[in-house]
Amino acid sequence: MICDDSRIYLPAYLDDELDVSDSLRVQQHLANCQDCQQTQEHQLVLRSALRDPDLRGYPSADFSKRVEAAVRRAAKEEARARHSSRFEFLQFEPARWMAAAAVLLLVTTVGTFLVTSSLRTSNQQLIASAVLAGHIRSLQPNHLIDVPSSDRHTVKPWFQGRLDFSPPVPDLSELGWTLVGGRLDYVDGRAVAVIVYQRRMHNINVFLWPNHDATEDVIWQEEAQGYQILHWNGAEMTYWVVSDLNHAELLEFARALRGH
Repeated sequence: MICDDSRIYLPAYLDDELDVSDSLRVQQHLANCQDCQQTQEHQLVLRSALRDPDLRGYPSADFSKRVEAAVRRAAKEEARARHSSRFEFLQFEPARWMAAAAVLLLVTTVGTFLVTSSLRTSNQQLIASAVLAGHIRSLQPNHLIDVPSSDRHTVKPWFQGRLDFSPPVPDLSELGWTLVGGRLDYVDGRAVAVIVYQRRMHNINVFLWPNHDATEDVIWQEEAQGYQILHWNGAEMTYWVVSDLNHAELLEFARALRGH
């Protein structure tokens, strides 16, 4: 483990949120790295300071009552607005109903997907940090790919015996996405496949492993350190895509990947 990885994992390590293997990796690194030991000490001092009871404020009874009254008023106003909106919706003229139906039909036909601007859980944030660190690490010389090939029939068999699953390796060259190879990485306590594509001079790392959660139509997105991160759960695999490619083109790539 390098210092960048250690500092990403350190908050989760201090909160006892890591699995045994990642905790041991952090411990081993801390035992041999004075810089990261100092970072750990600073975080522990900060946590201790934040637990100081003098930092806590307690509202007066009068203030609490005023807040409760304001919340009740807001709830009533929201209920009235919702009722009014529902009534107005029911008053649509036939032409507006037809327009709405046409839009719905168009959306259904195109098969669009939703994009939300942030990841939901602390575990997703931790995984996002891990795949980002893996992407940045891969940009160092001789770290991007273990099996260099633009032939999916070379890349896909290479993973046999190295993983407990067979990752899909679609050929997207006709759509402008060049397959350059694959490699192994380690994310969320397990070995994962990374399929690497390129557009122009931009590397695109696709981290994937078996999905044990429900399939989602939503693509979650995050931006960190100048890189775009996309995530979704497919029917069989969970996908994390990282690149410095612009957001619009990376979403285009995600559509192409989801379509295969």
